[in-house]
Amino acid sequence: MLSRKIRRQLFQIANGGPLTFLKKFPRVRSVMTLVSPLSFPNLRFWKKLGKISVVFVNSVDRDLKLNAAKLLSNHQVEEVLVSSRALIKDFKTSQSIEVLNQGTRVFPESIEIKQSLAQVHFVRGEWPKYLSVSTQADHLMRQLADEQKLEIAQLRFLGNDWTGPLGHIALLDTVIKLSELSLSSDEKRVLLYDSRYSANSALLKLFVSKIANIKSDRKAIEQFSKKFNPIVDQVPMYRLKSGIVDQWSAISIANQAWSDAKRDPVITVPEAIIERGSAILKRWGLPPDAWFVVMHVREGDHRAHARAQNANIATYIPMIEEIVARGGWVIRMGSPLMTPLPAMRNVIDYAHAVERIDWMDVFLWGMAKFSVATNSGGSEVPMCFGTPVIRTNYASFGHCSFFEKSFMVPKRFKLKNEKSAMSLQQSLRTPIPWCESTVHENLEFEIIDNSEQDLVDAAVEMFSMFDKNDWTMTHQQVAAQNIRLAEGAVGGLPISQSFLTNHQSFGGS
Repeated sequence: MLSRKIRRQLFQIANGGPLTFLKKFPRVRSVMTLVSPLSFPNLRFWKKLGKISVVFVNSVDRDLKLNAAKLLSNHQVEEVLVSSRALIKDFKTSQSIEVLNQGTRVFPESIEIKQSLAQVHFVRGEWPKYLSVSTQADHLMRQLADEQKLEIAQLRFLGNDWTGPLGHIALLDTVIKLSELSLSSDEKRVLLYDSRYSANSALLKLFVSKIANIKSDRKAIEQFSKKFNPIVDQVPMYRLKSGIVDQWSAISIANQAWSDAKRDPVITVPEAIIERGSAILKRWGLPPDAWFVVMHVREGDHRAHARAQNANIATYIPMIEEIVARGGWVIRMGSPLMTPLPAMRNVIDYAHAVERIDWMDVFLWGMAKFSVATNSGGSEVPMCFGTPVIRTNYASFGHCSFFEKSFMVPKRFKLKNEKSAMSLQQSLRTPIPWCESTVHENLEFEIIDNSEQDLVDAAVEMFSMFDKNDWTMTHQQVAAQNIRLAEGAVGGLPISQSFLTNHQSFGGS
């Protein structure tokens, strides 16, 4: 049941008027007087947009000033979202859904509430509901865009969410591939970005030249996106000619078609960065003919509902030793907040190196023999350069996108009071592998990380594939993939053959 306070707030939201609201919130009233058409860097932005689409510029109201009714509505919707986020933080996701469902009844035209509701279903591992509500949100966007006559120029905008986190920047790779392969819906995508708020501006720069774009101020982009939100694409979902799909399906579709067409990677490491990066490798002691593997293992307190993807870097040391024994170097990437590696031969703890900088990240991702990573932006970016990846300790195997010459090593799960870990099929019939959360209401379980042997064997498997130049799936991998598909999982990344060999009961039905 909703709390009395929340029911009262929603009732007030539904029945209050703008005048009552503005009397109650004088600070909002004062903010309204400060908002003017000139608060947005209008001239420069609209001039750039005019070069992309004169039709759009001439057909919309360029005044981004918020009127009283819209400001009121935005504030009320934000109150609903704040209540929902607070409940999620306390792991009360079912109550969060109640608040958002009530919010959709009060504000049936709120795209934000619909999208937030979809994300809560995702956090809960409710994949069909996540897809269903996401589709509803897309239908609402289409409806509002039609009512506001925003589709006349056939544009879709990609706002701040696409250029902030590392993994989101990597998603631009899919946007570009789908467009070049004529698989996207017919609208032209326009990237709006402020490179000052990017996780890696050097990486972003490589994508910017491949897509229509406007560089602007982050706050200005947010203001523009709020006004034209019915035609602003959100990160988790993609519009294709065939319909709306989740991001993992979109990535798989784009990468498989790109691979079938034998096309080169969308981005490559610029020569200037190769020259500078090679100088740093020399400074670290790598010979000119040395090859290296990059490693990124997520750890720490990153988002309470997304800790299932974390792992212990210490368990990777035997894997590191296996790579080094074969003549390679290992360069550990990540945040300076990560646990330092012990001093080891042919190992560079780049996460703690003075040379750590965005363009060097690009060099390492693009020039590595392959990458070892947990599920994070650090595992997705190397693939944009065509660098093979072993996605280790992969917990959310309900969705895992296809990338060439890559495979995953999944985590396993054991329900409380059960003697053994669940099989792949049994796992997929629970909410656990459909999201990244360690907490599910009314479900107690243990997460079983990859063993040291699992990780060593995965490295050996990758080397074997390189030696044979053969990344074809085995019969056992195909059978595991068929189980995934039969249970509704998406994405075509195979499960490591060595893992299936080590854990025979996992691949069984």
